[in-house]
Amino acid sequence: MKERNGFGTTGEMGVSAASGRVLSSMQNAFNVFRKRWYFFLAAFIIICVALCVFNYTRSLHTASTVLSLDYEEASQGMTPNKTRFNIFEIQSGTVMERLIEYAGLEGKITPEELSECISVQATHDKSISGNVNYISTSFVVRFTNSGVIEGRTAENMLSLLCKAYREYFVEHYGYNHSILSFDVDDLKFNNEYLITVDLLELKCSQMEKYVQLRSRESKNYQDPETGMTFSALEQRVDNFYAYDLARLRSFIIENGIANDRPGLVSLLNYKIRMDQLVYNKLMAAYEEDNKGIRLYDAAMSAVVMIPTQDQTMQYYMSRTKTGMDNMAIHANEQLTGAAEKTEQIEYSIYLTEKLAAADSGKAKMEKADTMILEMEATLEKLAADIQAVDSAYMSAKSRNYISFSDDTTGFAKRIGLVPAVLFAVLILCAVFVCMFLRMIFSDKEKEV
Repeated sequence: MKERNGFGTTGEMGVSAASGRVLSSMQNAFNVFRKRWYFFLAAFIIICVALCVFNYTRSLHTASTVLSLDYEEASQGMTPNKTRFNIFEIQSGTVMERLIEYAGLEGKITPEELSECISVQATHDKSISGNVNYISTSFVVRFTNSGVIEGRTAENMLSLLCKAYREYFVEHYGYNHSILSFDVDDLKFNNEYLITVDLLELKCSQMEKYVQLRSRESKNYQDPETGMTFSALEQRVDNFYAYDLARLRSFIIENGIANDRPGLVSLLNYKIRMDQLVYNKLMAAYEEDNKGIRLYDAAMSAVVMIPTQDQTMQYYMSRTKTGMDNMAIHANEQLTGAAEKTEQIEYSIYLTEKLAAADSGKAKMEKADTMILEMEATLEKLAADIQAVDSAYMSAKSRNYISFSDDTTGFAKRIGLVPAVLFAVLILCAVFVCMFLRMIFSDKEKEV
């Protein structure tokens, strides 16, 4: 028992000596720190200033802005024309090529190299709950000039990037003028006069619907350069349709003008036969519906009431349609279709009679050719005017689709003040720990 007690006493003395050595070393370290506090303070200030200068210098090569989507479909992750929105198109080759052109960097940098200078991050990139993701409508866009671009600052390049992307977005998603494009060659695949008039009428109808839509959106809009309005353009389309085309069609029909008269007459006769078959089918369906209505039980022709539940689960008697009602509606549809076919048949018969009776000469055909060329030129000019006014209108309207605002980066964040202070404190703590460990090992060596 005494040996164990002696052994235990010796161990306790060793632990006590070690604890005393640790406390003594810690006290000595604090004494050194206290006596040379000005040295540590100076080191702290120097480290902080050096880090702040480094961060500020690096920030001079970086510029950022907040891109915001300001249209209704943005909250659904779509563009104004209902297609999927992709923010990374700001780094696409098309935008980069336009940026290179604006910055005058042709031959100095490739689109791939320039895209590496751009970074994009959503301002709200988080999941709300479960599988539901928050769709961000604003993004932080940063441009970093890492030395590959000479003669241009990061702020200047970012400004040109915003311009290039805004133009790209408006052109691809702001409006679509394909319906207004008019190519005279479209009319040259068929040399028959009446078919050419039908194609001109179809194109005119498309333009009429387009300009009517714009007129309803902004009836009083006026092009700042030309002074034209959608209302005036709509009136020009109406005049072309009601007068020019009508005059051309009337001249061709009354004079029986055709390149292949026998072929056109054969085509019209075939159309008459097909329309007559459809007419007979519609009238047969109409007669069957009328027959069914006459045979319908008179007792069921009155109002039929059926038991129904309302929102409060209370029963009431509701009126419903009978089979006779459905047959009457269907019969009316068949009769309307038959009337339309009758008009088409009568028009085709009228054309065949004119083609058979008229004897158009070369002079009349040449006059018809001249009129068609005039119609083509008029329609082409009209389409160009509509597109010019619509481009100005949509450019002004879509200018608000995207907005850019300065990224709110304060001076303290720009120089990285908080990270610099924390890093300096960490270095001083590491120095203090090194001093403490050195003193422990030094005292231990003295004891040995």
